[in-house]
Amino acid sequence: MTGRSGVVVRIRLPEPLEELRLRHDPMAAAGVPAHVTLLFPFLATDDLTPAIRRRLARIAAQVRPFSVRFDEAGRFPGVLWLAPEPAAPFVELTERLATAFPDHPPYAGARDEIIPHLTIGLAPEATLDRLARKVRPELGFRDRVHAVEVIAEDGTGRWHARWRLPLGRLRR
Repeated sequence: MTGRSGVVVRIRLPEPLEELRLRHDPMAAAGVPAHVTLLFPFLATDDLTPAIRRRLARIAAQVRPFSVRFDEAGRFPGVLWLAPEPAAPFVELTERLATAFPDHPPYAGARDEIIPHLTIGLAPEATLDRLARKVRPELGFRDRVHAVEVIAEDGTGRWHARWRLPLGRLRR
């Protein structure tokens, strides 16, 4: 049975933020790691061929590794998220991927603007207000981005890393 896939940048969260995300983001409980989405939905898992992997690896190789920090939280209706700074490398990767895979636009074409973000929780607004207060003291953390990953559903609703593709160099 085929599942869905996505292209993401995995982010290491401080433990208190990861614990909050595990409680408030249903995708975390399904195995989706803390991440900034580049393309979702992407291909069906049955369509993740070696040729697709090579195309993705070439795109990743064109972008140098970079450092990122998370100093601010943002909101969409029903969603609390963290804003990466700088956002530009995430936008660049997303645009490169969208150009290479035009049948898979960012956010399924639901948004005109690419807003890189790391989801912490989905909940009613009052719950998100409380969650934002818990998140605030943990902000200011940094990470180094060395790769993009393809994550995929296994047909049971669980998600797993499928491919890790390094930035800045082509793996053969």
